[in-house]
Amino acid sequence: MEETEAQEIPRAKRPNPYNYTPLQFATRDKAVNDMSKDFPSIPYKWLEWLYDTIENKDEAEVEKIINEGLWEKPVNTTRQLGGTLTEGNEVIIHQEITDNSSNEKLIQ
Repeated sequence: MEETEAQEIPRAKRPNPYNYTPLQFATRDKAVNDMSKDFPSIPYKWLEWLYDTIENKDEAEVEKIINEGLWEKPVNTTRQLGGTLTEGNEVIIHQEITDNSSNEKLIQ
């Protein structure tokens, strides 16, 4: 029995790639929890990623990413939008895709 008691099961350790201190982790957890209440439809891991990105990049670099849209994907204009299937097996498309930045109609 003594051997079993001496060998404790190691506790899980929280990943810490940014070398946060316990106080910084507490601040991060509070901020991410507040964001999850404000934006409940966004996955929790995305909010953690957002916090880490904003916290660990220069303000100028973050401004450049936002203003130049460096992380935005272009709209896929060739995707199938769906619609209504008629008796003659034709698809009637009811939706259109617009480019969010210019509100131009891309597909009818």
